[in-house]
Amino acid sequence: MEGDVKKIFIVGAGTMGHGLAQAFAQGGYQVSLFSRTQQTLDRASTLMKSSLDTMVEAGLVDKGQIQTILGRITPTRSLEEGAVDSDLAIETVVENKDAKTEIFKQLDAVCPPKTLLASNTTFLNIFDFVETSRPDKVLITHWYTPPQIIPLVDVVKGPQTDEANIELVVRILKRMGKKPVVFNRPIAGYVASRLMIAYQREVHYLLDNDYLSPKDLDDAAIWGLALRMMVVGVVQRFDFGGLDLSARTIQRSSVESTPIEYKPKKLFELVEQGHVGVKAGRGFYDYKGRSEAEVCHDRDVRLLKLLKILQETDIAGPVI
Repeated sequence: MEGDVKKIFIVGAGTMGHGLAQAFAQGGYQVSLFSRTQQTLDRASTLMKSSLDTMVEAGLVDKGQIQTILGRITPTRSLEEGAVDSDLAIETVVENKDAKTEIFKQLDAVCPPKTLLASNTTFLNIFDFVETSRPDKVLITHWYTPPQIIPLVDVVKGPQTDEANIELVVRILKRMGKKPVVFNRPIAGYVASRLMIAYQREVHYLLDNDYLSPKDLDDAAIWGLALRMMVVGVVQRFDFGGLDLSARTIQRSSVESTPIEYKPKKLFELVEQGHVGVKAGRGFYDYKGRSEAEVCHDRDVRLLKLLKILQETDIAGPVI
C-alpha cells in the first residue's frame, strides 16, 4: 500500500459514506464504516452488495471477489473502535459548521497521531474553523455520487497542510483508479458543483415555465452538452468555437439570462409533497414503486458501461 497506508476510517454511512467504504475496500484497504444507527449500517450493507452485484454484471468485478471486498469492511457504531489503527479518516457528516467542528474534535481525540483527517465537505472552508492538534494532516477530499464509480475527487490543501500528505493522498487515489484534481486553496463547490449551481438555475427556470419536459431537457443535456463535454471539457470548447466568437457572444448576447436570484417553484412543491427523489420513489420522475437499490442499479449499469469504454479507449479529455 502507498506509504504503508492500510486502514481507512469512514465516518458516516449515508449517501456518500457507504460508497467511499466500498471504493477503498475494492482498492484493497481495510475499512471501518461508522454510523450511530444500526439502520443506516444495514442500509449501507444492502447498497454495497447491490453495487458490487452491478459491477459483476458490468464485468468489472469477479463474482468471487464480492465476499472478499465486503470482508474488508467492518461496520461499527463506536467512533473509538473505528478509529483504531486508522491511517486516513474521512468524515461525511451533515454539511453544517457546528457538526464538522465537533466531528473533527472527536476524531482528533480518538484517532492515532499518524491519522490524516479529511472532510468530504462541498461548500465549507473547514480550515477557517476546524481545530486539531495536527493541522498538517487536515485536508479535504471531496467525492462525487456514486463515489465507488465516479473517478473525480477534489483534493484541497489548507494553509498548514503538509504537501507530502497531499501527495500521499493523490497517489492513493490514483492507485485506486480515481482522477484527483488538487486545489491550492479551498473554494466553495470546487468545479463541478459551481458549474452545477450555475446551470441548475436555468434548468429550474425552463421546467417551471413549461418550455419542455424533464425527459426532453435531460435528452438535450445528454446528447448536446455532455457528449461534447466528455471530449473537450468546458475550457477547450472555447478554442474549438473560436475565442472571438465567445467574446462577441458575451458582448452582444441575445439570450435573456435568468435572474441570479431566481427561486425554483416546482422543486419546492415536490419537496413539500414528499417527492424528494429516488429515495422516496418519486421526484421529477416517477420510479413506479421500484426500490432505491433497483433504481441505483440501473443508473450504475449505464455509468459502468460508459466508464469502461472511456478507460479502454482513452477518448475522454482535451484534444492536445
